[in-house]
Amino acid sequence: MNFVRLSLPTSLRVIAFGAYLQIAWVKPTRAEDHLSVKWQDYQEDDGRVRVLSKYVGGEKAITQSLALRLHGVHDTISGATPTGSNGRNGDETVLSEITDVREAGVVDLDWTNGIHKTSFQFSHSKESDFLSKGYAIYNTSEYNKRNTGLSYGLSYIDDEIEPSFFSEAREKESLDAYVGISQVLDPNTVASLNFTYSEFDGYLSDPYKSIAANLEVLPGFFLFQETSEHRPDERLRRIWFANVKRFFPGLRASVDFDYRFFSDSWGIESHTFDFEWYQKIGDAFTLRPSYRYYSQGAADFYYTDLNGTGINPLDTEFGRGPFYSADYRLAKMETETFGLKAIYKLSEAVSLDASWERYEMKGRDGNTSDEAFPSADILTLGGSWWF
Repeated sequence: MNFVRLSLPTSLRVIAFGAYLQIAWVKPTRAEDHLSVKWQDYQEDDGRVRVLSKYVGGEKAITQSLALRLHGVHDTISGATPTGSNGRNGDETVLSEITDVREAGVVDLDWTNGIHKTSFQFSHSKESDFLSKGYAIYNTSEYNKRNTGLSYGLSYIDDEIEPSFFSEAREKESLDAYVGISQVLDPNTVASLNFTYSEFDGYLSDPYKSIAANLEVLPGFFLFQETSEHRPDERLRRIWFANVKRFFPGLRASVDFDYRFFSDSWGIESHTFDFEWYQKIGDAFTLRPSYRYYSQGAADFYYTDLNGTGINPLDTEFGRGPFYSADYRLAKMETETFGLKAIYKLSEAVSLDASWERYEMKGRDGNTSDEAFPSADILTLGGSWWF
């Protein structure tokens, strides 16, 4: 391990934030006032990265038309993660030790007016080297005897990135536009289709990611160097998302199937298939096995190192090519997630749940070291109370 830092890198924010988004964006299925708590342990194999997360979320009706929703998360992270460098000999995965704490929250105010529901949202997330503030407004309207739903919205996020070795903070902005439609196909089936378009501007690199290069300083004389990655300062992203939910009365079960297609201006395309089966057992117990498959192509500027590319990292300027990164998240890869969740209904007002997931990532380019791609076990415990 070549250096130690006290911060949560961008490469792990997605992992730490994943379960939090499930609480923040998925509304309780019941309309009553509601409180949920969750605890999650994300542990990568070989003692790599561990993320311990605590979540709390709640909903409270203010009037018949107004409701307030609050969600908070506290994450602690520790362990080792790849820097992107493959070392002096080009055959190792260089790791760096990390540790940090993140605190984040989301506040939603929902206003219902007949068939229309409008939500206003503010989010805040803070780490030792990262500050994010977000604002969103989205609306859902129901037509055709409430069998057809139309939703749309906008969100804006303002980020500041300031690790200890920066002289001043770097800024990043993102704007998302969303539109979706849902349709009841029959008494037991609902389908939906959504599209999201996003624009990112500013500092989009990960300040902790590096890439190796043997630079020729004199004819025939090379100097090994690890230099920071260099990504474009803008990114356009498009996401198509389709979902089908089907209830089987005779089996007392339902299926939830998702497909997601992602493409962006960095040359990445990905496909995600997500399958969940909810099986009712007795009056109080529900089991939910799940499976998720994800595959993506590499970014146009992904390299395992700069040797033989003709790129001199000493000549680069911010926002101008050539661009380069050895971050394994931008490589050609695939992931699989297997999971099982149990939900137990103690009473009409209280339920408990526990889930385990196995997450496995594999490279598919034949060049990136297999050691760079993590696998992990994820344990989640939670409870909900309606009042």
